[in-house]
Amino acid sequence: MSDAGNRPIRKRFAEGTTADDLKAYMAPFVATLGYKFNTEDDFVGEVLSSELEILEQTGDVFCPCRIRTGDPKEDAKIVCPCIPFYLKQFAAMRKCWCGLFIRIDVEDGAELIGVIEEPESGVPIDVPVCRVGDLADGQVRHVKIGKQDIALTRIGGEYFALSNICRHAFGPLADGVLDGYYLMCPWHGWRYDVRDGTTDHPDADVKTYHAHASDGEVLITLTV
Repeated sequence: MSDAGNRPIRKRFAEGTTADDLKAYMAPFVATLGYKFNTEDDFVGEVLSSELEILEQTGDVFCPCRIRTGDPKEDAKIVCPCIPFYLKQFAAMRKCWCGLFIRIDVEDGAELIGVIEEPESGVPIDVPVCRVGDLADGQVRHVKIGKQDIALTRIGGEYFALSNICRHAFGPLADGVLDGYYLMCPWHGWRYDVRDGTTDHPDADVKTYHAHASDGEVLITLTV
């Protein structure tokens, strides 16, 4: 039998990948989530250098401040950038765990380095989910924020968010079609009013969330 420990490391980035390569690769993606690299260039360089060392050792750019479990599915949540897996926490802290990425509206990233303070339970948090230009009028987008499974839509320049799960047979509402302010489930056509989550069927209304645009971002308000 072969020894798994002696298997060659399968690298997820090309040989010779540099810190500048990682920055060019990550920056456009995190911008879609409302984040940017920390304003402290020296700190960014140190973190990316650590990630390159981890890449050499493990084959991927795991977050240097989180511990790998050995479970590929769990460890995928700490491959940098890991923002999509911690949208609420990072929105509350205005940065990722280590501070490599900060919210776009943060002017001085130095003050957030090494600070990990999450708000108390029940505090409302505006979570950025996409840029204004990413969602056109009449479109629906699936958004996953922690355990919240949400359908986000834009109608007449306004944003509406409601539970993504139809109460009939658990169909994905984000795959449905809009008819005015009504979102029709793609499976059986149940119609939900995106403004308040109501439907004509008894005991089948869905939860809604406040959604709005600010500084070019679309945000959904949730509680931690």
